[in-house]
Amino acid sequence: MLNPEELLQQLQNLQQQLDCVREQLTESQRLATIGTIAAVIAHEFNNLLTPIVSYSQFALSTIETDKPDMELIKKALTKAFGASTKAGKICQSMLGLARGQTQFSQVSVQMMVEEVLLVMARDPQKDGLALRVHIQPDLKVSGDPVQLEQILLNLLINARQAMLGRGGSITIKAGDAEGENAIRIQVIDTGPGIPEKLLPKIFDPFFTTKGTAKKGESKGTGLGLAICKEIVEAHKGRIEVQSVVGKGTTFSVVLPKV
Repeated sequence: MLNPEELLQQLQNLQQQLDCVREQLTESQRLATIGTIAAVIAHEFNNLLTPIVSYSQFALSTIETDKPDMELIKKALTKAFGASTKAGKICQSMLGLARGQTQFSQVSVQMMVEEVLLVMARDPQKDGLALRVHIQPDLKVSGDPVQLEQILLNLLINARQAMLGRGGSITIKAGDAEGENAIRIQVIDTGPGIPEKLLPKIFDPFFTTKGTAKKGESKGTGLGLAICKEIVEAHKGRIEVQSVVGKGTTFSVVLPKV
């Protein structure tokens, strides 16, 4: 029979193993999230490369004429430069998210949203979705930027997948949480909504409402929201959901102010 000291040591070892598994699971889900949008990003890169090639070819062919129009060449190269800069920023954001090289710091909510929208790459309007962003200026939270971006990215991917082929709008809102020294960040969609009986299970590991894959979208693992909840709670915050079938869903992340 184990004495109290041996039992305590075993419990500590088990806790360390559990923490290690939890960390690996969070890491795996972050990479799975990136994988989910990889096909979308590949498509957008193709859209960016086409004008880069076209404008560059136009500039090269024009400059070889007897009387090259320098103004047109300048415009063509400016367009090519703009598209290549956007592609570079998408790559940079993706690599930052994939590497996970980060630490707790002051995080600008505005910058975080911009980074996530860069990673998503595809303009929602191309999928028939309107995107609205309403963020109060100078909002800052203390946290791990990559993990916070992971939360927002998961919520936006879920909203997009829920409305593919249906149309609608996604709204990102951020402002002071009423009556609290905290900031509320919301992702609001006008999708099909979640039945009331399923709402208590929505953050449970392996629970998913994505029963079937459609339009090339992968079936959900049921880990995205569970890990979002864990990350939010590790930041001393909370995540909430409100939904009405046929009208849409609102996810709210409440985080302490800096």
